[in-house]
Amino acid sequence: IVDEGHRLKNHECALAKTLRTGGYRIKRRLLLTGTPIQNSLQELWSLLNFLLPHIFNSVQNFEEWFNPPFAERGSADLTDEEELLMINRLHHVIRPFLLRRKKSEVEKFLPG
Repeated sequence: IVDEGHRLKNHECALAKTLRTGGYRIKRRLLLTGTPIQNSLQELWSLLNFLLPHIFNSVQNFEEWFNPPFAERGSADLTDEEELLMINRLHHVIRPFLLRRKKSEVEKFLPG
């Protein structure tokens, strides 16, 4: 279990390298974070790569899945439909790995 899991958003950070190459035999992995997606697809890939490295093994493949057919244009040139398509693809991929709870849903269970 990695609390503040967003610390693994940089695939080359010391924590990610230690967990990846430290000889740990990790059967089950869980990241806890309030901010799973902040800046880029690479950061999201890094988190998913930690969780399932045999599935999310290539950042290039991950990015290619979301970029075409819009790769040659900048994101500022995307139409509303293209942007919605990319968002829907992203939601489809991360849905099995994301459990979101809003503060309003859980605050009644937290100590005063």
